[in-house]
Amino acid sequence: MAGTSTPRNLDLNLLTVFEAIYETGSITRGAVRLALSQSATSHALARLRDVCGDELFVRNGQGVIPTPVAQHIYPAIRRSLDGLRQSIGEARGFDPAISTRRFRIGIPHPMGPIWAMALQEIALAEAPGVVLRFDTQTLPYEQADRMRAGDLDLCVDWMPAEGPQFVNRKLFDDRLVFIARGGHPRATPGMTADALRKERFVRVHGRHGGPSDGVRVAHEAIHALDLDWALSVSEFLEVPFLVTHTELMGFITRSMVTTTADFAELQIIEGAMPDVPIPIFMIWHEPRRADKGHMWLRSLVESAVIAISTS
Repeated sequence: MAGTSTPRNLDLNLLTVFEAIYETGSITRGAVRLALSQSATSHALARLRDVCGDELFVRNGQGVIPTPVAQHIYPAIRRSLDGLRQSIGEARGFDPAISTRRFRIGIPHPMGPIWAMALQEIALAEAPGVVLRFDTQTLPYEQADRMRAGDLDLCVDWMPAEGPQFVNRKLFDDRLVFIARGGHPRATPGMTADALRKERFVRVHGRHGGPSDGVRVAHEAIHALDLDWALSVSEFLEVPFLVTHTELMGFITRSMVTTTADFAELQIIEGAMPDVPIPIFMIWHEPRRADKGHMWLRSLVESAVIAISTS
C-alpha cells in the first residue's frame, strides 16, 4: 500500500518512542519522558504499529501493556539504542570511570579463566560500569569471523589470526613443561626421555586450524619422544587434576605453573622437554584500532596478562 512504512525507511525516533512507552507502561508517561506532546507520541506509535503489523500495546486501566510481539522486539531495540547512545557519547573520548560499555574477550589459552578473573577485578576498580564477558573455551569456534562481525572485541591466544585485517601483538613467550604429581614414585625433575617412555600420559586434543609455528615445533618435538598417550582431554585445566589424582603424567604451559603447581602439588619435569618458545598474542580486528574504548581495553588486557604471566 502506498505510504506504508517499512523497516528500510524506518525513522529511528520511533524506536525511542517505543522504548519510552514500554518502560513507563503509559503513552502519557512516555510522552513526558521524551518531552513530546501526547498527540505526537500517539502518532509515532501508530507509524510503528504500521511498520510492525501489530498493535504493540493494548490498553490496561490507566496504562498499556505490551503484546507478545512488543515483548519479543524490546530487548533488541533496547540493546541497539543503548549501543547508539554509548557510541555517540564516546565519540569525543572514552572515560572508563563513567562508561557502561560492554566488551567480549576470547581467551582460549589455558590460563584463560585465571586471566579473566584478574581482568574482572582490575576493570571493576578502574571502570565500575564497564562489563567484561569472557569465552575461555580451549577449542574456540571461528574466532576470526566473530571478531570481524564484532561479536568478539579481542582475543588472547597462541594461534594468530591470518589476514591483513587483523593485528597480532605479541605479549610474551610461553613454553610447555611436563608435570607429575608430587608423590609420584618414579618422577624426578631431570627424568630422561627413556624414563618418560616407561610412563603413561594425558594430553589435550589439538585445535582446529593450523597451529602457530611455536606450537607446531613444540608438539613435533613431544611427538618425537614416542610417549604412551593413555588419555586425551578437551581442556588444559583438566591435565593437572588428572595428574594430581593418578600416576599419569602430562604437559601444561609454563604460565600455568605458578598458579596450578602450588595448589595441586605438582612437580615440573624439564629434562626431556624441548625448550621451544610459544608466542602469546593479543589479537583484534584492524578497524578497532582508533576506537578509544577499545584502546583502553587493549591496554588493560596487555598489562594484566604480562604481569600475571611473567612475574
